[in-house]
Amino acid sequence: MNPETVSKWVTNSNNAVRIRLVSGDNPEAIAKAINRLDQNKNGGAPTDHQDDACTDMNSIDLVFYAAGSLKTNLRISFDKKVDDMESTSAVKLKSDNIYNPIREVLSKDIFENVDEFAKTVASDADQFIPAGKKIYEYHLESSEESTFEIYENSFEDPKFKEFHSRVQTFILFFIEGGTFIDTDDDRWRIYTVFEKWDFEGKVGYSFIGYCTMYRFFHWPDKTRARISQFLILPPFQAQGHGSKLYNILRQMILDDNDIIDFAVEDPSEEFDDLRDKNDLRYLFGKNAFEGLEFPVDRQTIAKMQKEYKLSKRQLVRCLEIGLLKSLDKTDPKKFRNYRLSVKRRLFAQNADILSSLSSTECKDKLKETFSSVIDDYHRILNLV
Repeated sequence: MNPETVSKWVTNSNNAVRIRLVSGDNPEAIAKAINRLDQNKNGGAPTDHQDDACTDMNSIDLVFYAAGSLKTNLRISFDKKVDDMESTSAVKLKSDNIYNPIREVLSKDIFENVDEFAKTVASDADQFIPAGKKIYEYHLESSEESTFEIYENSFEDPKFKEFHSRVQTFILFFIEGGTFIDTDDDRWRIYTVFEKWDFEGKVGYSFIGYCTMYRFFHWPDKTRARISQFLILPPFQAQGHGSKLYNILRQMILDDNDIIDFAVEDPSEEFDDLRDKNDLRYLFGKNAFEGLEFPVDRQTIAKMQKEYKLSKRQLVRCLEIGLLKSLDKTDPKKFRNYRLSVKRRLFAQNADILSSLSSTECKDKLKETFSSVIDDYHRILNLV
């Protein structure tokens, strides 16, 4: 094949897959909606209200999840296979078997028959109830008619362990570099978020997102918590669910005398924003920055760490952002103290790289980095 022909067989994996959450109580209508979506190569949503049983999640088309239980229907369709194409190349092209590898990764509960899957989805509407202990219930201003619930779970519950085997498949699609966690470790706590809906007297649930948290031993008799995976599914993002979940977890940690602090494992930029925004709102509400200015001594930082249970790095970051808001930039001494404190922290975090530069290069690099950091801090303050 010539390069132009080969390029027609290459695509971005994110554009080659489509994911849908499916709900409803009419198996025939559900099956019809799935079949229509599967046949529509452009991924358009059905226009007939009776068929509107699927919620689009991304540029994905071959995986359908029951909205509550997340039981799965895997569908792979194509018009042609590269095997069938004539080629003048000395190399014989052969298509991969993609069905089995995908099936092995997704879950054991994959339905190949659409009608059987549709019956399971309809059954969910009557029978599915989230596993675990409900720890919080909330409403959003944008959807006051809907109720959302947060549940706490561990892998000691076989029912939840089975459910989690399907939940974790979202990691592959939405968390870059994400990996499955060890479900035999009882130090994991998993928090799931569901929308609870009531339609004509029937109560049902739709999965919104989840968070995994691990507890580490801290000598002599305490623990440290670390958020590992945090995901709100795309159709429900930018609505406030992530902030609700994060703030509830923070409050639970603050109320738990066995936990001394909590951190986040390898956060994305989006999660950094969510975390900064909500930590700052909380600290402003507690007047945590009142009477403080840079340089802040170690004893004060240690005291604030103990009170608010933030990791040292996150607390110092919040101090820098929070005190920037009230900083009098017209006072040369105060602004100089603030600037030098931030630069010292930047140098300490990047000492290996900066120490290899000349004195002039190091000063220029710190000046450039400081300016970039301050711009980003102002952006975050606008979010708060």
